[in-house]
Amino acid sequence: MTAGHIQEFACFTDFDKELVCHWKVPAQTNCSQEFLLWYSKETSSVSNMCVPENEKDSLRCTCTIYADYFVSGHTYILALQFNDTDMWNCSVTPALVVKPKAPKNLAIEKTENGNFNLSWEESYSSSSLLFGQPVIYEVKYWRKQHPTEVSVKAINYQTKSFEIAASSLKRGYDYIASLRCMYTDYRANWSEWSEEVEFHYDHQVKAEDILQMAVPTSCILIVALSVICYFCFTK
Repeated sequence: MTAGHIQEFACFTDFDKELVCHWKVPAQTNCSQEFLLWYSKETSSVSNMCVPENEKDSLRCTCTIYADYFVSGHTYILALQFNDTDMWNCSVTPALVVKPKAPKNLAIEKTENGNFNLSWEESYSSSSLLFGQPVIYEVKYWRKQHPTEVSVKAINYQTKSFEIAASSLKRGYDYIASLRCMYTDYRANWSEWSEEVEFHYDHQVKAEDILQMAVPTSCILIVALSVICYFCFTK
C-alpha cells in the first residue's frame, strides 16, 4: 500500500473531549494491525500513539484522540504510519473542524392552542468552550408513515424550544421530530441529528370548527330547499 491508497483523510472534534480522524482504506484492511497515528500538540515535543479501529463497513479506519480540554489556538501535528513506515504528516487545528454534539433530552408536548412544543437541552457543560455560545438549529419532522416527506425549519436565534404548528400537520398521523445544531463561531460542520421524539396529531373538533362547518352547510341546504320549492310551486 502506498500513500495514494489513503483517501478522504479528515478530522473533526466535539471541542470538548474528542478529536476523531478517519480515512478510507481498501476492503479487508485491518486498521489496528496495519496503521498507527501519532499525534502531539504543536507546542509540545511529546508524541502520543492512537491505534485506529475499523468502522462497521470496514472501508474506513478511525482514530479517537482524547483530550482533557481544547483551546482555540491549539494545533495538533499528526503522523500516519503504515506497517511501521511513515507515510505522511499533517496538522489539524481543532477550532477549525468543530462538529458539535447533538442537542439532548428532546421532549414534545401539545400546547393549549393545539400546536406542539419541541424542547431540548444543550449537550455542553459549563466547563466547555462551546457552552452558552451563539448557536443555530435545524428542526425536521415528518409523518412516520411517509419518511421521505420531511419538513425542515431553520432557527436562527437563541432558544431551546420550537413550536410546530398544527396547521402544518395532517390529522390522524404519527409524527417524528429531530434537530441538529451548529455554533456560529465554529461553522465547519453541523452536528449529527439528535435522538428522535414521536408524537401523534389527533385534531380535536372544537365548537368554532363545528360552526365553521355548519354555516356553509346550512347555506347549501337553504339554496337546495329554495330550488326544490321553486320547482314544486311552478308545477
